[in-house]
Amino acid sequence: MPILFLSDSGLHGDLLFSLISESLPFNWEKSDFGKQKHCLKNYDAIVVDCFGLSSKPTPSAEFNYLKNIDHSKVILINIPQDLPAHITQPLESRKFAFLCDNRSNQKDLINKLGFSIQNTRSKSDTDSRSRLLLTKREQEILAQLTTGDPNSIIASRLHLSEHTVKNHMYNIYRKLGVKNRLQASNWAKLHLQVERI
Repeated sequence: MPILFLSDSGLHGDLLFSLISESLPFNWEKSDFGKQKHCLKNYDAIVVDCFGLSSKPTPSAEFNYLKNIDHSKVILINIPQDLPAHITQPLESRKFAFLCDNRSNQKDLINKLGFSIQNTRSKSDTDSRSRLLLTKREQEILAQLTTGDPNSIIASRLHLSEHTVKNHMYNIYRKLGVKNRLQASNWAKLHLQVERI
C-alpha cells in the first residue's frame, strides 16, 4: 500500500515531499490537509508535515484535521519546537509518532523517517501477509511443528515423504523469515491458532 504525505499546500510542502519521496524507496502519494478524509485506511502509513501547526491559543485548521485522523500509523515530522501541551497532548494520546522537529537536518530526517516507516508496518499486517503466502499444505506442516515431533512423524501423519516435508519446511522458513524449527514453531503458536482448533 502507498504511504500518504500530508502537508499544507505551497512550496515548502512540495519541496519536502520531493526530498522524502526521492530519498526513500516507497510508494508515495501527496495530499493537502483537509483532503483524503475518507480513504486514509488505504495507506500503509501517514507522514504529516507539521510546519503549519502553530502555538496560538486557538487551534489551527491543520491541528483540528490532524487530531481527527483515524489511522494507526501516523508519523509527525518538521514539528515546531514551541508547541504547547494543549496541542501535543491530544496527538500523543492518539499514539502518533513525534519523529523530527523543525531543527532536524535532511540526513537525520531521511534516516529516522525510513527507519520509522519500516518499523511502523504493523507486525500483524506482516504476519497476515506471510500467512497468506503459505499454501494450505505449508500451514498444515507449520501447525504440526508445534507438537515438537520429528519430520518422520509429521510426514507419516500427513501421508507425505520425509523429503517432501523438508522441502515444505524450507519454503516455510523462507516465507516467514525464520531460521529454524523453534522460530517457525513459535510463529505458528502465535498465528495459527484458528487453523489448529
